[in-house]
Amino acid sequence: MQAVKNERGYVLIFVTVMIVLLLVMVGMGLDTGHLAYVRSQGQPAVDAAALAAASAIPTGDWSTVQTQATKFDPGASGNPNPTGNNYVSSPNNAITGSNVTLVHYEPTTGTVTTSGVLIDPKAPQNVRANGTRVALENNNPYGGTVGAAMKSPLFLTPLFNLLGYTTSGTADVSVSAVGVIRALPGMPIAVAQNQCGNDDATLDLQSGGKSNSGWETYYIENASTDQIRALWDNLPYCSGQPIVDIGYCGNLANGVNETIFNKNIKPMFKADPSRCYLIPVVKNPGNMMQCQKIIDWAQFCPNNKNDFKQGKLYGAVTCGQSTWTSRDTKCYVPLLVRDTKSGM
Repeated sequence: MQAVKNERGYVLIFVTVMIVLLLVMVGMGLDTGHLAYVRSQGQPAVDAAALAAASAIPTGDWSTVQTQATKFDPGASGNPNPTGNNYVSSPNNAITGSNVTLVHYEPTTGTVTTSGVLIDPKAPQNVRANGTRVALENNNPYGGTVGAAMKSPLFLTPLFNLLGYTTSGTADVSVSAVGVIRALPGMPIAVAQNQCGNDDATLDLQSGGKSNSGWETYYIENASTDQIRALWDNLPYCSGQPIVDIGYCGNLANGVNETIFNKNIKPMFKADPSRCYLIPVVKNPGNMMQCQKIIDWAQFCPNNKNDFKQGKLYGAVTCGQSTWTSRDTKCYVPLLVRDTKSGM
C-alpha cells in the first residue's frame, strides 16, 4: 500500500488551534484584569460603609449603625452626591442592613469575632461591639445575614465553550471591610495606680510630693501651662487628644489650675453629672512632674463632692479599661483592620 504524502492543510489546522488557544489565554487575562477592576470599585464602597457604621456604635442603637452604612448608596438620604457608590450593579445591589455585622476586634491578636457581640455600651468588654463588618458577598464566613456579591460579566472566558467546557457569562466578586473605633482620652488627667478600685478617690492635682494625679500633656519634652489649657479648650471639639495607649510616655504637670477648673471642668461636670471619663493610669504617685508611662486605663466617674475650689477631683476610679472598648469619651477615631477570615 502506498503511503499518503500530501501534507497540505496541516498548517491551517495548526494555526486554527493556536488561534483558539491564544484567544482563550488572552480572554482569561482580560477577564482576570476586569475582575480586579470590579473589586477595586466595590472595596472603597464597603470601606466607607464600615467606617461610617462603626462611627455610630457609641450611640448604642443598632438601627443607627445600619443606617450609617447605607449613606453612600445611590440616592440615599443625606447623600450629597446623587450617584453615590458606583460599582457593578450598585443601584440594584445597594448596601443595606443585611450587609452589616457587629464585630468585636481584639487588637492583641488581630482577631474579629461576631458571636455574642453586643452593642450595649455597658456590655462586658470581651463582647462589647467596637466595630462593624460590611460586605458584598453571597456567604458570610462569620455566619449571620448576607447581601449579595457583585456579578462581573465575563467577556472572553466563554471561549472555553468552543473546547467543550460549559462556562458562565458572569463571576461573583466578593468584597468586605471591617471598621473599628478607638477611644481618645476623655480627660487629659493621669491618675496613679494606687487609686485603682477606689470608689471614693480623691484625685489630688495640687503641687507636692503627695499628689496622686497630674495634668497629662502627652508631650515628651514639654508640659507648659499653655499646652495643658489648649488640650482642655479643644476637648469638646475632639481636637488635640492624641491616639495613645499603654507604654506611651508623656510629661505630667502638677498644681492647681483655676482656669481649667472654672472654665472647663466645672461646666463639663455640671452639664452631664452622670458621665464618666477615660483617663490614663501611671505607676508612681508623688512626683507628677516628669515623664511617666501609661500602664493602664481607668474609668473616672465624678461624685457630688466636687466643689472645684481645692485643686482636687472626687469620684470612683475603675482600672482595666481599654481604648478599644471604652465608652467614657466623646471622641473616637475610626480605622480599618484586616478581615483575615475573608482574606481582605
